[in-house]
Amino acid sequence: MSWVLTLVLGVILFVLGLFVAVRPLWTHNGVLTGARWLDMTFAFVFMIRGVINVRTAARRRRDGLARR
Repeated sequence: MSWVLTLVLGVILFVLGLFVAVRPLWTHNGVLTGARWLDMTFAFVFMIRGVINVRTAARRRRDGLARR
């Protein structure tokens, strides 16, 4: 059941990164951290980590089903 937690955390991380990445579109170039490059780095890292978590959860689920 740990794959569910990994999946949920991965989706949350990806969505958070996506939010930070697209937020300047409706805030007239406003930034969260004080610098645009830091916002984009934050968004990139969170989105990559989210994708890694989702892929790991899918692999754990697939491996768990294969053992049954």
